[in-house]
Amino acid sequence: MITFEGAAKLYPDGTVAVDALDLTVETGQTTVFVGPSGSGKTTSLRMINRMVEPTGGAVLIDGQDVRLRDPAALRRSIGYVIQQAGLFPHRTVRDNIATVPLLLGWGRARARARAAELMELVGLEPSQARRYPHQLSGGQQQRVGVARALAADPPILLMDEPFSAVDPVVRASLQDELLRLQEELHKTVVFVTHDIDEAVRLGDRIAVFRPGGRLAQYDSPERLLAAPRDAFVESFVGYDRGVRRLSFFPARELSLREDVVFGDDTAAGAAAASMRGEPWALVVTGDHVPLGWAGAGQLARVPADTALGSLDLAPYGHTFAVDTDSLRAALDAAVLSPAGRAVGVDAAGRVVGVVSQEDLGTALWSVTE
Repeated sequence: MITFEGAAKLYPDGTVAVDALDLTVETGQTTVFVGPSGSGKTTSLRMINRMVEPTGGAVLIDGQDVRLRDPAALRRSIGYVIQQAGLFPHRTVRDNIATVPLLLGWGRARARARAAELMELVGLEPSQARRYPHQLSGGQQQRVGVARALAADPPILLMDEPFSAVDPVVRASLQDELLRLQEELHKTVVFVTHDIDEAVRLGDRIAVFRPGGRLAQYDSPERLLAAPRDAFVESFVGYDRGVRRLSFFPARELSLREDVVFGDDTAAGAAAASMRGEPWALVVTGDHVPLGWAGAGQLARVPADTALGSLDLAPYGHTFAVDTDSLRAALDAAVLSPAGRAVGVDAAGRVVGVVSQEDLGTALWSVTE
């Protein structure tokens, strides 16, 4: 457990970086520090490993003031990941990862075996072990940075905007990787970001900092989105916070319609008769894989015996996984669908049913009111 007790950082020119911070980071959880530039989030993180010394109050790890620890020994006991990885350019991937174990006196064979184990853990190929950082993509470099931070199996992992320098696709992949690793390793993670979406996705708890280094709110992501403490927090988390909050409600609670789902060999006339005024029919294969949407007007214009699979179907958009996705994913699928309807599928990609934007609206109201 990491505890900030009135921790403060005042620079000689009078700049207040952190102002009387009281906060507890729970063991085994991911706590995200988020806020605008100059709000003290990175300074607060760096006080944990004494890269910044507090000028007031204290920072404790498991009840012990970090100032009682030797700085070098303290830092070797804490994993640290920064922007653009901060790798040693003259060392191979394997030797970058083995850095801390070697500093701790591990034998070279043991340290390199640990590096190989961690490369697999973070999704790097064994063939990349002998490469140098400049031979890797930005996302691969960040994976090496995470592996290096985990090499000595530290209980605490500090991450200072580690994914901000990569493109959005790679960033999402790295976030997925961190969530997977944390599910397996249960480290005490302190993660700094300026991106509220990243904070909501990764954090068990979120600390919102305001300019001047003061803590504005410390809460679970769901509570933060549902009840921001003041106008600053509400503005920072965004006025679309209601949509973000849908990420915490499972799609499996939805009532899906199956009566507007038809096989591709169904006759247009039979489908139209069964739709009972519904404007869209979802056409699927014999294995229940979605093919596309047929509109009621389209069905009325073709011979009644025309098979639905032979029609020029509107694309079904993207699907959502009924068992694992959230209401936000279902809403996103419905908004992007030309039919205004989301297609729910099971783990094998087979259609379970569909839900309209209108029905989603009713469901959303019932769970968020």
